Amino acid sequence: MTLFYFGGRDKSEFLESTEKPLMWNNNRLKRSSILGVMVACSGLFQCLFGQAQEAASISDGIKFFETKIRPVLVDHCYRCHSAEGQGVKGGLSVESREALTIGGETGPAIVPSNLDESILWNAINYRDLQMPPKQRLPREVIEDFRTWILMGAPDPRVGSTKVIKSTVSSEDIAKGKDFWAFKKPVVQSLAVSDVAGWATTEIDRLILAKLEEQGLEPALDADSNTILRRLYFDLIGLPPSPDEIVRFRGAWQKNADAAIAAVVDSLLERPQFGERWGRHWLDVARYAESTGKEVDMTFPHAWRYRNYVIDAFNQDKPYDQFVREQVAGDLLPAKDDAEWAEHLIATGFLAIGPKALIEQNPRQFQADLVDEQIDVTTRVILGISVACARCHDHKFDPIPQTDYYALAGIFQSAETLYGGVRSQRNRQPSNLIILPIDAPNPGDVAISTAELASLKQQLKEREADYIEARRAQRAPSPSNGKPGTDPRRSFVNAAIIEQQVVQLANKINSVDEQGRPLTFCMGVQESSVAKNARLLVRGEIDQPAQEVPRGFVQVLCSEEIRLDPQTSGRLEFANWLVSRENPLTARVMANRVWQHLLGQAIVRESENFGVSGPGPTHPELLDYLAVRLMDYHWSIKKLVREIATSRVYRISSKHEPSRFEKDPENLYIARANPRRLDAEAMRDSMLVASGQLDLSRPKASQIATYGSTIIGPTGPMVIPPGLLAAMSTEGKGGPQAMLNMMRPGMLASNINVFDSRSYYRSVYLPVARNALPRALDVFDFAEPSMVVGQRESSNTADQALFMLNNTFVLEQSDALARRILREATSDEEQIARAFLIAFGRQATNDELKASHEFFRKIGPKISDRRRDEQAFLMLSQFCQALICSAEFRFVN
Repeated sequence: MTLFYFGGRDKSEFLESTEKPLMWNNNRLKRSSILGVMVACSGLFQCLFGQAQEAASISDGIKFFETKIRPVLVDHCYRCHSAEGQGVKGGLSVESREALTIGGETGPAIVPSNLDESILWNAINYRDLQMPPKQRLPREVIEDFRTWILMGAPDPRVGSTKVIKSTVSSEDIAKGKDFWAFKKPVVQSLAVSDVAGWATTEIDRLILAKLEEQGLEPALDADSNTILRRLYFDLIGLPPSPDEIVRFRGAWQKNADAAIAAVVDSLLERPQFGERWGRHWLDVARYAESTGKEVDMTFPHAWRYRNYVIDAFNQDKPYDQFVREQVAGDLLPAKDDAEWAEHLIATGFLAIGPKALIEQNPRQFQADLVDEQIDVTTRVILGISVACARCHDHKFDPIPQTDYYALAGIFQSAETLYGGVRSQRNRQPSNLIILPIDAPNPGDVAISTAELASLKQQLKEREADYIEARRAQRAPSPSNGKPGTDPRRSFVNAAIIEQQVVQLANKINSVDEQGRPLTFCMGVQESSVAKNARLLVRGEIDQPAQEVPRGFVQVLCSEEIRLDPQTSGRLEFANWLVSRENPLTARVMANRVWQHLLGQAIVRESENFGVSGPGPTHPELLDYLAVRLMDYHWSIKKLVREIATSRVYRISSKHEPSRFEKDPENLYIARANPRRLDAEAMRDSMLVASGQLDLSRPKASQIATYGSTIIGPTGPMVIPPGLLAAMSTEGKGGPQAMLNMMRPGMLASNINVFDSRSYYRSVYLPVARNALPRALDVFDFAEPSMVVGQRESSNTADQALFMLNNTFVLEQSDALARRILREATSDEEQIARAFLIAFGRQATNDELKASHEFFRKIGPKISDRRRDEQAFLMLSQFCQALICSAEFRFVN
């Protein structure tokens, strides 16, 4: 029977565990409890005596460390493994107890009471690693380390205890809450004199109020063809077909408002809507299928997050739920395995960022990983950069450095899983999340248990080969005595054995113990223990200061936030992000929706709603849209529909000098903004014109078929099957035969998969951070390592050369010419058909005249020699000229 409660358990647990709890009655105990109290006192005495013994033991352990261990660390280790020496080699610092238990790139240096798992113990015994490298420690010193580790590795060096005081006071934070962006959005009505009856929605009235302030009148409406083209590209990223143009023109003449509403409703229900608007989100989510940075390793499972985003927009998943799932999907309830898998895939938002896998120091890698997660979450969802407070208090907004580390504790309490196999170029691999569904990557097939056992044996042998090759590489060469000068050994080590180890490990890890293929995703999982972060002086991992309780950004909180100390707080953080009390989340998303439909955002810098940002051009409109989004139960489609059916959406982009003088930057929407098609819409439009666009969704991604490997200049680096077979048969003694099979560039795929023939929509092209498809890269595709709220729009010689010479453009020009030859016969019909397909309108008389002149100068009439190769080439050149024109590439 438990009789005494010292803490660490809930009191109700203690009461439930006793047969008869102690009963108090005024000033006396019941007689039946006196014996229990005596036993309890005896237990207390034994406990206190035990604590005294433990304290003495700890004191002896610390004394042992100070006399036997610390001097050895200082004399033999500090030079290479401390901030005071030449650096922290291998990511291992020996300057504190925490640093030793965290360890370096190979794992924890010390595991208290466990010799086998303590890498430092293996290293000083010259097992695999050899430390110190020049001479082994004396036997008696090694025995001292043995004694120290087995006694629990006592170490009084707990690191810095300094406390950094913030320059941001509580008064500054309270005052900062009066800033427009940090106050809840509220709908305000403005008095507007709309004599002409131009406004049809509340959006129009708010726009009209600003125009009146500037002495401007609304612009005239654009023509029906322009509006239809605008709607199609804005909502689905594709041009309308000639038949759709004709139908819309007829409906427009009967009732323009009804015609627009019908088209908007139709486009919102098409699966291409999610592909278009999902790509907008992928821009800010820095979506990519590789790590980027120094070593560009593939993310073969990243495509699942891409598809999740596209499906979420097609299903009109409420934006608040969309955010919750991406920040804390692993902590949300699910009704079945399919929904559970969807939630796990959603957390890929936190896992797909760029990663410096070559980083040796795991503490530095983890700090940078958390920093990137804080940066993307706060900029994308809140429109402010809390990551600016990593090294110091925020320079502009009232965000103290402690707010950054309050968030860091939340993200540090989660494990980020993105995959990979440890190698010389991947020093920071991780696991993946196994999904509860059966949908493995293409190429992942079932294997027999016998084959699996054989693969494991091969892997074990190749790992031994790799260790041996590394030792041989460090050994002196007979020629000059210098290490690592034998090119054959170096090449075999780096280019063959290591890569084979990676490929074998990938194959083994792709199946379960019965050889059945597994289904994986990237994402995050809650750590077993929630922990607070320590503030880092100037953001340096070797300069920790005080511990900071987990929490949120104070200036955005309407009340004090208190988190359960037993949980990370990530779910609470996700719920707080999408609370109606949060002043920024709805504003930021409404601002993005407006930007993608009107061409310019209300807050021009869509990731900077802070004090240093430009501020809103239409604050009342922004608040109205934010409140509407929440009132629509966070439906993006409903907000898109309201904006797309407004009067301001259909105004003309025609240039008028008087309007330009009053509003040169078009801040007040005196005219529509002409926009160049983005890279995906331009490529997809060429495929639509040529008739070759495949609207089906591909399974996975081209990158997924290569597994986990390095992206080279021409594609994923893989060892050809023939070479793998030779290595298996040659074994340890056959490096010469392997080298004889090698030829320059054999380790890299000769086919650049990113520019290979693919007729899917451009959103499904592989996105490797250091090797983008040319069709995307040349036309200002979003930099996949950064949060890109608005893409740049440049005009370069590379773009012109691409349109003139790239094989993809030439192929689409040929296909368009063949299509025209099938659909039209005479010269007049062919030219008219070409203009209608390319521009969505009829050719003018001047254009018809110029077209005939083109064919007259370049060769014989098409009608006379339509089947002749020369006539086909002329028509193809004519089609290429239309594709290269500004009208094809711009939306007015």
